[in-house]
Amino acid sequence: MDDWSAPTRAENNALRAQIDSMLDTFNAEKSALLDAQSQATALVSVWSADGLVRVSGTIAGVSEVHITADAFKRTTPESLGASVTEAIAELSRQTSQIQQQAVGPLSASMPDLSDLIPGAPSMKDMIAQLTPPPPPLPEPVVDAAPSLVDDSDDEEGDYFRNRSYLR
Repeated sequence: MDDWSAPTRAENNALRAQIDSMLDTFNAEKSALLDAQSQATALVSVWSADGLVRVSGTIAGVSEVHITADAFKRTTPESLGASVTEAIAELSRQTSQIQQQAVGPLSASMPDLSDLIPGAPSMKDMIAQLTPPPPPLPEPVVDAAPSLVDDSDDEEGDYFRNRSYLR
């Protein structure tokens, strides 16, 4: 009986040590994943360069667009639209960067499916395709469409251009 028990105990101890090591690794990766999740869901706010538009959101998307009250005094609708687009593009860039920082270390430490199963598709490649880099900032919009109304001598047009719509 002693002949069987010594090797069996040694094998048992080796398996227990291996399982304990795997559990420690699992708990560490689970903790890192929870940290990454909290980073990824953090609210980010971005202002446009002209300071007229603030956009807030997470990697899931835009949650708020705020336009300052004096925006209607200081700019045209075309410029305001460009400011909104600029702020949303910057929010997208920043949240994408946060996502890469949060998930990058996790994906680097985990084995790929193709490493575990020969011939299986690479999950890392699939994830990279699902999270492409954000598009570049758009070019400023130039309003080339002619005005349908000639308001050069229009007193009412001057009144609305020089007054606040919001009171």
